[in-house]
Amino acid sequence: MKKVFLGMLLTALGFGTMSFGSNDITKASIDNQEGIEVVFGPTYTAPWLGVCCESPLTAVERDLANRGYPATTQYIIKSATSNTVTYTVN
Repeated sequence: MKKVFLGMLLTALGFGTMSFGSNDITKASIDNQEGIEVVFGPTYTAPWLGVCCESPLTAVERDLANRGYPATTQYIIKSATSNTVTYTVN
């Protein structure tokens, strides 16, 4: 039993210390990249009641539905005050 355990341990350690030269692959991939363009959609401000039981997410999702966006629309919340939520559609 000890020999089997030691054999498995040595095998695991051997795989952990193997080098595949991934640094060279990563460097080549990074060197070949050009600029990345990040595009964001429009920014909206939605009314929010700001009460203790309502999340700003609820206000944003309700506003997106009112604007005709699908439920799977992704967005980023930029700011939230006591009565508005500002978000950007991705």
